Amino acid sequence: MKNKLIYLFICLFMTILTCRASLYENKTTAKDLTGVLPEFNNIECKFKQEKILKNIDKPLVSGGNFRFDKKQGIFFETTYPVRITTSYTNKDCEQINDIILAISNKKYAKLDNTFDFYYKKTGNTWALGLKPKVKSGLDKYIDSITIEGIDYINKIVISLKDGSKTTQWFSIE
Repeated sequence: MKNKLIYLFICLFMTILTCRASLYENKTTAKDLTGVLPEFNNIECKFKQEKILKNIDKPLVSGGNFRFDKKQGIFFETTYPVRITTSYTNKDCEQINDIILAISNKKYAKLDNTFDFYYKKTGNTWALGLKPKVKSGLDKYIDSITIEGIDYINKIVISLKDGSKTTQWFSIE
């Protein structure tokens, strides 16, 4: 029984690695994304965030409540380790908000001049990869943005050129 569990774990781990590695081998266009990604609606759910920063041994972990409103934008109410509310609608985070709003409203053409698109679907799970184009200027800072989901976005990974990485998980309870 123990050997079967270990074998199952190894197979699952290898499948996850294979899916993740091959996402950025599947380049697509903004036009092709229109028919494959679901339309996203307003949502309230829980989130967990892990931030890995260069030269810091332990990841920074936080979590709390998340709200996405297609008209207003993104709101995080962090409940741990400290209580704080953050909106991606201000000038500092406006670009992330614009990316998520464009994707949720299927306005991929708005992002076409800034990013190359990658898409992969495995079963019910889809993954969208965004890599900044050289002419955008973002390529100096952002390595990639990966968005995964089924009926809604359940994971976002933002990888920066300096090796920092922010991963956010979203769950409806």
